[in-house]
Amino acid sequence: MEVILVGSLAIVVLLLLLWKWSPSSDKVKSQGPVFPVGTKVMPAPLLTEQEVLLYNLIRLAVQDHYLVFSQVPLWAFVRIEAVGEVRAQAFRQIALKRVAFVLVHPGTRQVEQVVQVEDIASRGGQESRQRVIESVLDAAGIKLVTLRVQKSYTVPALASLLACEPDDL
Repeated sequence: MEVILVGSLAIVVLLLLLWKWSPSSDKVKSQGPVFPVGTKVMPAPLLTEQEVLLYNLIRLAVQDHYLVFSQVPLWAFVRIEAVGEVRAQAFRQIALKRVAFVLVHPGTRQVEQVVQVEDIASRGGQESRQRVIESVLDAAGIKLVTLRVQKSYTVPALASLLACEPDDL
């Protein structure tokens, strides 16, 4: 038993030493910074104040049914089954598109609903982007709900919109 323990320990130590002095780890250390000198990278808010309010309301409305995530890239929750140039073209269409909120079923871990936030003041130029998102969601069988920033929502109203009303006793 002691021989196995000592042998295992020796193998672990050997692997750690090989990893530490491997050429690939030296390359990573010597490559230098990712950004040119003088470039500043700072954190930026992920959500607007209105989106934070909606996020909290949505979370309260669906807490017993879904997990809620925000600012999710479209490619992260759909699978495109195509080959070659067709697949590449499909990914180019959805590459930089993201949705405001996704409702994920905790058991299947799949997105069942997408909640988009429509701001009437900033609709210019967003129609084609939104059309692509709607087309992908429709093809994937994912429900889309659109909320307006200017409208005030209650938790029960959102639960109703998102089909998450508590069961009647």
